[in-house]
Amino acid sequence: MNAKEPDGAGKPALRKAMAARRDALAQDEREARSRRLCDVVVAQALQPLSLRLGRTLTVVLYGAFRSEADPAGVLEWCAAAGHRAVAPRIREDGSGMELRIVASKADWRPERYGVPSPDPLRTAPLAADVRPDAVLVPGMSFDRQGGRLGYGGGYYDRLAEALGPGGLPYWIGFAYALQLSDEALPKEAHDLALHGVATEEGLIWFAEEGP
Repeated sequence: MNAKEPDGAGKPALRKAMAARRDALAQDEREARSRRLCDVVVAQALQPLSLRLGRTLTVVLYGAFRSEADPAGVLEWCAAAGHRAVAPRIREDGSGMELRIVASKADWRPERYGVPSPDPLRTAPLAADVRPDAVLVPGMSFDRQGGRLGYGGGYYDRLAEALGPGGLPYWIGFAYALQLSDEALPKEAHDLALHGVATEEGLIWFAEEGP
């Protein structure tokens, strides 16, 4: 899939409703929930995975934009514990995302639409032969069956396609609990299949057990 896929029926309205719900959180509440969410991901996913593999990890995370849940705490944990954090940057031609190594907030700069992205002048690309161990995936909403409502660009779908099949990475939705939908979200054949979704209330694993 090299082109953006059209949205299914109802997705724009769902995005608008979920954005309003997320935007309604006060800044200090978003920060507090994000800290708890990072603690959940570290304790319930990343630390167990590192112990099972017996090595340091390569973790894909993102720069939070507007009212998104912020994985900055995971970046701090990676830097302190000796793990490698990488972040996606949209390629200049818009064809997909490249992964670049980040170590601190100083490695980011605002790019397309003001979204924080790795600064290519400060960061190096992840080597092509290095496969990530976990990917924290943003989104507007997630359901309890592994479904995700993204932003409509298809970038994470294409990243998954570029990485190809395999036991790793674990694809983990990263969101506030209020973004969880009790009803199944609209799903299309090209949509990314998640292994789990993490909120500040805990981590839900889907088809297979987590680490």
